[in-house]
Amino acid sequence: MERANFIESIISKMNVQQKIGQCVVVGMSGTTITNDLREAIVRYHCSGVRLSPFTRIFRYFSDDKAKEMQMGEGFVPSMQKIAKAGAAPYLTPEQYTEMLNELRDLAAKRDPAIPLHMVIDQEGDTSKDYSRGGVVQYPSSMGLVAGDSLERAYEVARCVAKQMKAAGLDMIHSPVVDVNINPNNPEIGRRAFSDDPKVVAEYAIAMLKGYKEEGVVAAAKHFPGRGDSATDAHHACPTLNVDSVRFNEIELYPYKKLIEAGIDSIMVAHCVYPHIDEEHISTVSRKIVHGLLREELGFEGVITTDSMTMGALIDKYGTGEACARSLAAGTDIILMKAENKWRGEMFYCIEKWVEEGKIDSKELDDKVRRIIGMKYDYGLFENMGKVDASKASEPFSLPVVIETAKQTAQSAILIAKDSLNAIPLDKSKKTLLINQLNTIKTPDDIHDHPALFSEVLEKEWPELQTYETEFGCNDDDEKRVVEFVESNNYDLIICTNFYDRSKKPHTYVKALIEKGYPVLLVSNTPYNINGLGGMLPNAPSIVLNMNLTPEGLRSTAEVLLGRLEAKGKWPLSNYDPLSLNKESLQCK
Repeated sequence: MERANFIESIISKMNVQQKIGQCVVVGMSGTTITNDLREAIVRYHCSGVRLSPFTRIFRYFSDDKAKEMQMGEGFVPSMQKIAKAGAAPYLTPEQYTEMLNELRDLAAKRDPAIPLHMVIDQEGDTSKDYSRGGVVQYPSSMGLVAGDSLERAYEVARCVAKQMKAAGLDMIHSPVVDVNINPNNPEIGRRAFSDDPKVVAEYAIAMLKGYKEEGVVAAAKHFPGRGDSATDAHHACPTLNVDSVRFNEIELYPYKKLIEAGIDSIMVAHCVYPHIDEEHISTVSRKIVHGLLREELGFEGVITTDSMTMGALIDKYGTGEACARSLAAGTDIILMKAENKWRGEMFYCIEKWVEEGKIDSKELDDKVRRIIGMKYDYGLFENMGKVDASKASEPFSLPVVIETAKQTAQSAILIAKDSLNAIPLDKSKKTLLINQLNTIKTPDDIHDHPALFSEVLEKEWPELQTYETEFGCNDDDEKRVVEFVESNNYDLIICTNFYDRSKKPHTYVKALIEKGYPVLLVSNTPYNINGLGGMLPNAPSIVLNMNLTPEGLRSTAEVLLGRLEAKGKWPLSNYDPLSLNKESLQCK
């Protein structure tokens, strides 16, 4: 059947509740199918599932702040997943894919049968929702720009997508196209490609081509731009006070280019842009979603929200109303990662808004057309999106996947400074490695575990003393590390100072540097966040590795030992505290 007729034949069979369901993606934490998830698929007819397989339950950001809503007559609460935090049960890639196929079977029994789409984050570095069982991982976006190669960025997208599709994962919330012009941005940072909008656009388009070629839907984020902010939108609502000229030249430039290149989906951020809409957060702003993105920029694809559990949005409106307002503003898909009572409130409020005409019924049909059209275009109606689970691991051993990981790991590393002449490491010197346990979404299996960097260096260096700390600030670590160093006499101290927005930075690294100890700093970001996190410019020696993956950590060890050349270039145009950007990056 011809595409348009196929889509209309499905819509003609749908009731209002089913149409609303197609406008919602729900969250699934862990690796076990729970009754609340079954309910979301069967009772609420959800469109897709946003996966967080590394944890038993997703950590919410505004549970204690969300405005309480009064539900009217006829409200039937949704089921809740009331679970403790911790690591989810371990499943091999094959077992995980089998589980996703089970969810697809549930969707196949709906009438009409509309396939689920499975969504993840897989940006690189510490953003690695799918990582267990030997999944091959890649650098952060900024790490790819340090490699100075559009071709390699394209190959990375292809390799990521190959692994996703083999597991039955259909959509990626990438590329990040925020132009990170604020060095103090605690949330975006190295997740962005650059602080230059043209570089951001070039690399985003290269990755879009790779994702598309392998059949994965890309969703560019965070519209209309989150690069110029010193606030983390997960915890509060940022305000971007800029004029329209700057906004068009910086924030909007990558989106214009991506729309021209055929991006299928765009994610809207939770932010206030007073020069467009002084009153509303962008997620619920008709002026921004419909007026700017749909009408002015001419985007015809699927508009999704960021997680509705973030920021001040639900604090102001309540969860259900915020979701309804967002659809009324022009979004197509609500991303509801919460596995609690908010699901029921959301569906109830959206249905009430449709009944009352606050969400136009014709617009609701148009949303469903776009969503079903996306699923049709990407082949999800073929076998309802199910894949052969026995082949889930096959891409991990493909030569292109492995070689691309090695090449991009080497090109994401640069020796930013070496006043100590510490590289290559001299094993005759008494050396201490102070290493953060890399617990950010790390699967803790034989392929990728928190102490991997320590393990690699210790295996090469029997005399190396290692001191492990938590990834983020810990009162015991803060005191004991300095005391330990002061009570010993080391010729060199290798300190990791990795940064992730989910953890508060340490203080002991800065303290050791200021006390004059011979510190060789290893960081995954070129930024100095809050004076403590990331790259501290006054460290005597600095290695920048924008790739906290197994291959990235192994390659860093090889660079430190003098067996591998660090091929990375300084990735930024406007922030350069060590004057490293003497030659502009040339895209190849």
